[in-house]
Amino acid sequence: MPMITAKKDPHCELYFIFRKSDVLISNDGELPNEALLQKCFEQNVARDWFSEPEYAYIAVLLEEDCATPAGYKWIRLRDLFAQNFQYAKQCSRALALLNWRKNTRFCGCCGGPLIDDKYETARYCQLCGNVIFPRISPAVIMLVHKGEKVLLARHSQRNTDVYTCLAGFIEHGETVEEAAAREAMEEVGIKITNIRYESSQHWPYPDQLMIALHADWQSGDINCDPDEIDDAQWFDVKNLPNTPKAGTVAYNLIHSAQ
Repeated sequence: MPMITAKKDPHCELYFIFRKSDVLISNDGELPNEALLQKCFEQNVARDWFSEPEYAYIAVLLEEDCATPAGYKWIRLRDLFAQNFQYAKQCSRALALLNWRKNTRFCGCCGGPLIDDKYETARYCQLCGNVIFPRISPAVIMLVHKGEKVLLARHSQRNTDVYTCLAGFIEHGETVEEAAAREAMEEVGIKITNIRYESSQHWPYPDQLMIALHADWQSGDINCDPDEIDDAQWFDVKNLPNTPKAGTVAYNLIHSAQ
């Protein structure tokens, strides 16, 4: 692992230190300083690091069993979204790229080792010259309306009592609208219409781009796919169940209907 030099990079003033998907923040809500960053390397607890001077940050991924520095705490990145953290966008990008680097170490064409490209956000193979760019996985997330009610579901694969929107990845050959219609049919057995764009959000778990939509119920009764959905119901917009936290695109979709 190459060492970061002690000399301060004038183009990198932000230091994002991660453990798994959590980011290190001081008890006062500040990012770590350069001295703490250096300690991570001196103590040999950094698994990977990179810098992006054009975005003014250095990102470091620590070993999962490393200790928490005095005066600091680990915060889930999604909680920073809810707090409107000033650097949430750069932090999200940093985590997504660390996830990509962790899973992109060897060439898929020849098996050769990959190194960072000098000019682009990419890695290339020293043996065959193959260039690999970061992956972004587009997904739809939709709030389905039926009069004054909205359809919310509790997902089978999440051990929570949170009800949220239907969602799923876009497949090759599909438009955004086709993916939304397919997911609604597959997950709860209904047809939807009047699909319309609301917003989008980068979601680095590990690399999604969430495309938020509204849609109207067209036909069909709720029939949940048990592998995906534990329960789904029509809820009055003025009497909602436990929903995702603020800062998520699901929260914005649901509460925009109120």
